[in-house]
Amino acid sequence: MSQTQDGSELLTGPGAGGLLRSAVGNSGGVLHSWQLDHVDHRPGRSTKALYRTQVSWPELDGPQAPAREELFGASAHIGEREKNLHVAEQTLVMTDGDINVRVWRYPHDPWLPMLPQVCYPDIVGRTLHDLGVHIGADPTQPISIDVVSYRPGRRAVLRAAQGEGAVYLKVMQPHRSGEIVDRHERLLAAGVPVPQVIAHHDGLVVLAELPGRPLARAVIDEGVDSCRAEDLVALLDRLPASMYSLPLRPPWTDSVEFYAGIVASSVPSLGPRLDALVASIRDGLTALEQRMDMRPHDVVHGDFYEAQVFVQDGKVVGLLDIDTVGPGRRADDLACLLAHLSVLADYGNAGRIDRAMQARVEEAIRTWLVTFEHRVDPTELALRAAGVVLSLATGPHRQQEAAWEAATEAIVRVAEEWATAARHAERRRHAQAGSGHGGPAPAPPAAPGPSAPSGGHRPSGPSAPAPPAGRGSIAPAPGSAAPVQQSAPPQRSAPSQAPPQHTAPQEQTAPPQHTAPPQHTAPPEHTAPPASDGGRGEHGDDSPTQERAIPTIRPE
Repeated sequence: MSQTQDGSELLTGPGAGGLLRSAVGNSGGVLHSWQLDHVDHRPGRSTKALYRTQVSWPELDGPQAPAREELFGASAHIGEREKNLHVAEQTLVMTDGDINVRVWRYPHDPWLPMLPQVCYPDIVGRTLHDLGVHIGADPTQPISIDVVSYRPGRRAVLRAAQGEGAVYLKVMQPHRSGEIVDRHERLLAAGVPVPQVIAHHDGLVVLAELPGRPLARAVIDEGVDSCRAEDLVALLDRLPASMYSLPLRPPWTDSVEFYAGIVASSVPSLGPRLDALVASIRDGLTALEQRMDMRPHDVVHGDFYEAQVFVQDGKVVGLLDIDTVGPGRRADDLACLLAHLSVLADYGNAGRIDRAMQARVEEAIRTWLVTFEHRVDPTELALRAAGVVLSLATGPHRQQEAAWEAATEAIVRVAEEWATAARHAERRRHAQAGSGHGGPAPAPPAAPGPSAPSGGHRPSGPSAPAPPAGRGSIAPAPGSAAPVQQSAPPQRSAPSQAPPQHTAPQEQTAPPQHTAPPQHTAPPEHTAPPASDGGRGEHGDDSPTQERAIPTIRPE
């Protein structure tokens, strides 16, 4: 049965049909069709996959009943133990002696025992009642359930609505929920506008709804007017120094080899470019360590990007997914946001967002980048952004996007452009040092940009060549250092297309009364706490960045 050490070929190739057919048949069903929907691949170690299927159940529905759409999950493990397995009774394990494959029918994820208790409209009502949670004013109204995101074996987020009320249900492995609740309570006490915890149980946290809307939507519609860069930095500075004692969440750049390996395994032709990109990031960070203190001096969000921030009337009103708050470097948070936005902007070159949306996102990146570069070292900011973009290059294959190979190459190109931007920033620094004054240095010669993608569209990453008239570039002009005043808001135009799926928020919830940010003080100790087992790369990745947003599946 095993064809590769980690089961990836088995779970993503034609052989997966046989596994699913056996699992469905063992439960009394008939598999009519299947389609790979999501892949979570850790090269050489394990693979998890999610499948969208059409299945009929003659014994339950009768022989003439139509097939149902069902989700099935599968996990292949070799060389590592299946940790934190909770409910295995409703799974089927198959083995050939070399590799074990576990198959389950959604929502019976063996790592998420609370998932079946919240994904059925009738059952979720009883679950919430037992927790003392009331959604709508009229308890007799039906409850609707929408699946916001689901990462097999890791976590799920669902929205439960009743009338005008709604709550968000965050499902995770049971050992993690107490820690998540504690983080929310500590941040709320410090005045950070994070989700308010309504109730919780082992493996389930119930969260209220935030006001406003995700920055992911606002930046597409409004661009730079969605919020000020200074407010984004101030939001991060409100994270209390007391949380510096939490386990260290390693930066994305610590795992560039890991992410490059995943990408290269799915698109081998990118191997040489990935090797060069990893070397560029590593060499750049090594050089930085020779001239500046690179220890984690700040309290960081850990996965700060546009879907995690809520805005209203041009102001920041909420912050989501604080699972990874802990010690780190401010450049990592700011780079994470820029990295996500640059990938979003590049979607315009593939027609996934229209040109007006692309221009608004690019303007936001250019404006916010100037402010961020006054807070953190510009070279470090660009290198960290390159590392985050590289991690996002695993997404198209993981999420089984249409034309995922081309989408993967496009994201790798954006990462390369950030690496080029880092080299330009370092040249500017050397030029400024050599000039003997702190003013802007002469612009260095522009590095050759990557070739334009098919269709003649230019790259829209941070170091793309000069755009034609009417199009903006993401990066500021080389040598620009002085903050710029925001101009009057441009005329807003209605979007002609919904935002891409990856920008959907993983959860929404309501903050306490918004107060002015307290003065941020640096943590007293500047030594890094030990990394937890939740670290990226070697130990896995619980980041919502890598989650798959899926349409609602109505379990029967």
